[in-house]
Amino acid sequence: MPITLHVLNASRLGIFCTWNIVETKVTNMKLSRTWIMPSKWTFTMKPVQELFERYEVGEGWADPFAGENSPAQFANDIEGRGNQYQMDALEFLKLLPDNSMSGVLFDPPYSVEQCLRKYTPKHGGTAGRAEYWAKCKNEIARIIKPNGLAISFCWDSTGIGKKRGFDIVEIVILCHGACHNDTLITIDELRNPSSDR
Repeated sequence: MPITLHVLNASRLGIFCTWNIVETKVTNMKLSRTWIMPSKWTFTMKPVQELFERYEVGEGWADPFAGENSPAQFANDIEGRGNQYQMDALEFLKLLPDNSMSGVLFDPPYSVEQCLRKYTPKHGGTAGRAEYWAKCKNEIARIIKPNGLAISFCWDSTGIGKKRGFDIVEIVILCHGACHNDTLITIDELRNPSSDR
């Protein structure tokens, strides 16, 4: 049942705001925040390495935007950087069989400018834009085994998404100080289809 709250705006205008709060399913999602110096290579930061150990990232995992230092067994980077695969991330994900991965690391380039510079020439100009990321997330949902994980390193906490069958189990905020944006890490678990009945 929706609950309506009326809150008096503190401004001199005295405007009333109304929010409809709807009941949602409460999960045992974990939320944590840690301060650490930023690094160009996210996976070298100690809290990230500890997270990878806790979720056993490695064998049976894929990383379409590997950069350097990825622990994933199937690592791809459009610029190579010593990774097994050196292709566009979406094309890499399309190569992987359905329900074949224990997990996926989703760490696209952080800056919009960088995304557009690296990926725009591909996919009819949509690469590096929201449409491209949605296609990548659709492929991630396709290749992860039921109860598998997706660990996203992004500028928001959207993760892979409920509409794709995922539930957020943990959000980690890496605070880098006042002059740097935080790194938001979302850990999603793909629901087992048999548990949805």
